[in-house]
Amino acid sequence: MSSKPVASNSSPLIWLARIGRLTLLKILFRQVIVPKKVYEEAALQKQSADAILISKAVEEGWVKISEERTEEAEALAGVSGIHSGEAEAILLAQKIGADLIVDEREASATAQMFEVRCIGTVAVLLLALARDQMTLQEFKESVDSLIASGFWLTVDVYNRVMEEAEIISGKKRLTHTSKALCRQVRRSQLRLFSRSRRLA
Repeated sequence: MSSKPVASNSSPLIWLARIGRLTLLKILFRQVIVPKKVYEEAALQKQSADAILISKAVEEGWVKISEERTEEAEALAGVSGIHSGEAEAILLAQKIGADLIVDEREASATAQMFEVRCIGTVAVLLLALARDQMTLQEFKESVDSLIASGFWLTVDVYNRVMEEAEIISGKKRLTHTSKALCRQVRRSQLRLFSRSRRLA
């Protein structure tokens, strides 16, 4: 995972905004590109603090609303059972050659069929930890804030997340090799996705 732009579904934007960590996406990836449908879901269809923060990011220019047309999105949503916003995000990521930030297991599985690499909200926090954008304590507080805000994790996955954070934090003390830490985050993400499920 590099600092190249990424595509995103609405839920990671919303979750990160709710816990005050939305700007991590700007720091880690420089630019986040979303389909119009995703922006509507995340910011235009409600009046809330997270929607305001997401709209502000769009105004600042680091969250960009894509003009790419994804006519096949409705068909993909119908066949796969995922939401139309998720389908648009997958097709956009494939079209522009970007990784996709998405939490829902079904959407991630569908994206992988299109050879789109996925990361989730928790993996974004792990990456921020690996790149010294937060301390281990701040990471733990962020995950706990996610859960308090309604983010769903089983006890098993929560414990695994904390184990992975400890490993990454320990490797940081032993090495400053960014690529090695990013590979660790990628391995962590793959393990966590295998234990996740669609959020309510």
